[in-house]
Amino acid sequence: MGNKDLRTVYIEQLNYLLPTVDFPKLDKSCNSEDDSYAKEILKRMHDIFTDVYGTDCLDSGYEFVDLPAVIQGRNTGHIGLGIVTLDLESSGEHWGTFFLTPKGVIEQGGENIKPDQSKYLSTVYIPYEYWYTASVERDHHVDFDNAPEKVAALLNHCYSEQPEMERDRQQADDPNSNQQNGPVMN
Repeated sequence: MGNKDLRTVYIEQLNYLLPTVDFPKLDKSCNSEDDSYAKEILKRMHDIFTDVYGTDCLDSGYEFVDLPAVIQGRNTGHIGLGIVTLDLESSGEHWGTFFLTPKGVIEQGGENIKPDQSKYLSTVYIPYEYWYTASVERDHHVDFDNAPEKVAALLNHCYSEQPEMERDRQQADDPNSNQQNGPVMN
């Protein structure tokens, strides 16, 4: 199956998940002490990606890819989930974002975006940082080393093969403990 086909299949699979998401609850979960619902939804998005692609480690052999991500408004600190589109042939150049908001899914700059949706994104998120759940080779655009603690906790939940408490103990001794998904620099 070609990369374009994988991308299409991933979006189709997400479209089965998204109608089941309680978007106001998700937004509240991302920005409260109890982030269990946000972790659950992000993990489901990540698991769908891994099932479709057969991996969560990508290289430049993939052209455009849509990745589940945690997004945080730079000016507001507001956290949400979304899907970021990257061009992996150009070292992970960011091409677009779908935000999962209390108003539903909003595509930044999309042709069907309503004025109130655009205003919401401008007020709550723009400008923003993002951190995706997959590992992308050669992407220098995302700073996983300095991801906020809350963002790191959400990302860490996507890797259930290692319980969080055990991972936290290991990270205490790891000089790259904040580097969740980026390349390991030696």
